[in-house]
Amino acid sequence: MKAKFVILLILFFCAGIGAQTPSIEKVEPPNWWANHTIDPVRLLARGKNLKGASVRSLQKNLGVSNIRTNESGTYIFFDVKIPKNTVVGRYDFEVSTSAGKARIPFEISPPLADQKNFQGISNDDVIYLIMPDRFSNGDTSNDAPDDAPASANGRGNPRAWHGGDFKGVTGKLPYLKELGITAIWLTPWYDNPNTANECDKPWCPYTNYHGYHVIDYYGVEDRFGTMADLREMVEAAHKMGIKVIQDQVANHVGLPHPWIKDPPLKNWINPKKLNSFNNSVLLSPNASLEERDLLLNGWFVDLLPDNNHFEPEVSKYQIQNAVWWIGMTGIDGIRQDTIQYMPREFIRDWSVAIKKQYPGFWMVGEIFEEDSAQTAFFQGGKTGWDGIDTKLPAVFDFKLWRTSQQVFTGNKPARALRDILKYDGLYPDINNVVLLENNHDTDRFMSLKGATKEGAKLHTAFVLATRGIPQLYYGEEILMTGGHDPDNRKDFPGGWKEDRTNKFAKSGRTKNEEEMFAWTQQWIKLRKENPALRRGKTIDLYYDDDAYIFTRFYPRDSWGNIVMVALNASDKPKKIEKNFFVPGNINARNVSIEKLSTGGGNSMLRENRIVFELPPKSASAFRVAY
Repeated sequence: MKAKFVILLILFFCAGIGAQTPSIEKVEPPNWWANHTIDPVRLLARGKNLKGASVRSLQKNLGVSNIRTNESGTYIFFDVKIPKNTVVGRYDFEVSTSAGKARIPFEISPPLADQKNFQGISNDDVIYLIMPDRFSNGDTSNDAPDDAPASANGRGNPRAWHGGDFKGVTGKLPYLKELGITAIWLTPWYDNPNTANECDKPWCPYTNYHGYHVIDYYGVEDRFGTMADLREMVEAAHKMGIKVIQDQVANHVGLPHPWIKDPPLKNWINPKKLNSFNNSVLLSPNASLEERDLLLNGWFVDLLPDNNHFEPEVSKYQIQNAVWWIGMTGIDGIRQDTIQYMPREFIRDWSVAIKKQYPGFWMVGEIFEEDSAQTAFFQGGKTGWDGIDTKLPAVFDFKLWRTSQQVFTGNKPARALRDILKYDGLYPDINNVVLLENNHDTDRFMSLKGATKEGAKLHTAFVLATRGIPQLYYGEEILMTGGHDPDNRKDFPGGWKEDRTNKFAKSGRTKNEEEMFAWTQQWIKLRKENPALRRGKTIDLYYDDDAYIFTRFYPRDSWGNIVMVALNASDKPKKIEKNFFVPGNINARNVSIEKLSTGGGNSMLRENRIVFELPPKSASAFRVAY
């Protein structure tokens, strides 16, 4: 009997040889909130020797369930139930195996005040897109992290990190306020690789200064600052009446992300195959499953592995991550990158979860497609052929943006604007469509073929006067040039102490630059002062190859606010006479025409006729006074 006991003891001891104590390297999310609509919250902890582990809460009031580990023992999932009114503080968990125990740190955080944060975006806003690395350097101490090689830094390399950061944006908020901006959209502030990508191409070495190669969904880009710096920027913006939009990238990660070598699940990252970008297969109910699979599961490029949102654990992770950033920072909106390359089911679930916790919050999806039907297919408020309503509040109008550029560079007739606006009925909510002036992926207006200062002014005026929510791009207001990427992402002059000129100040701008700044400022002011330009119904008055005239009408009190916008894209003066008509059949004898803009045009009433006299290359606005 004694011999049998010794044998069993030896076997038990041998079984323990090689077994190593579990360890935890990272937990996502690291904190959450009590009384939240997402409850339980699902935690994902990365570490070592976790296979078959159990988890228990070291505080009795937090419940743990639905535990799952991956085959390699490097990740453990578990749900945490947070009772209502749980006290703010630290709540650790204990993970156990036969070889030992480890702690998983976790916190219940105090919520941010609703009245100061999560404000959402509306037609009352004018959005201004900023690339933090290229806007202003407010803290030189974070320009060169210890793990960054020299090749990754330097303003002489247009594809290197240049040093812009959160403090730089914070310091330039007065400039944005002066211009009239009410919301800023920053390209992604997730942590990205500090090193440069090396290759045998002419553009190497190049870095991920733009922020789209995430390596940590819960980390702040160290070159931009800390979470405290980010919060300080958001709070400062809110105090000045400026909202903040985060750029999120749920579709893909950077190649150095830990998931690539060690995924939480085998199907977490899609197998490497490049996206076909045959985007129309999403709109068509007749497309094959094979075509859709390549579009939804293919990698965006060979350096951007694709997350598998058909896996419920991935979907849950990304939804929680989006909600976490909102709760941590107090942002007011999200721009979701490359959104059409994720399943529409995910877009719906993502949108619903965010709006459930933050009802007034706003999201816009990037469907970079110059097809109104394709873009409208993704806006929420309408069930598609697949039975899904994405619930997504807003999308970008790339077709009207492109057409406006073409018209005001002389490459399309003015009537082309009306020809695109006629598709407005495709959108469930046309007023929640974002019309961009330009963005970080496109050539700047002044570098387009046929571009002139006058054309840039007309393009900006149209963006600010037509339906939807206008989005400007940093530097367009001072006629910055820039062709293909990265030329279109130059530093804003004056954002660095060593800059010879400071375009943030009037004294540093040339005559033409100041003219463009004042023009942009004026049209933003016109939009702010006239609800018709922000929320009104569009009514076509006149269109031909040279000119487009439309009315924006917003019902208010007994009749409403009415503004007429007249655009002459030709290089010759234009005289146009039309029968006077405004909504409500108001008699011409009872109204007068008030000129609002400095565009040089005139408008007058002759009995029941209205006459427009428009100078060459002009944009004019007139209010119908009752």
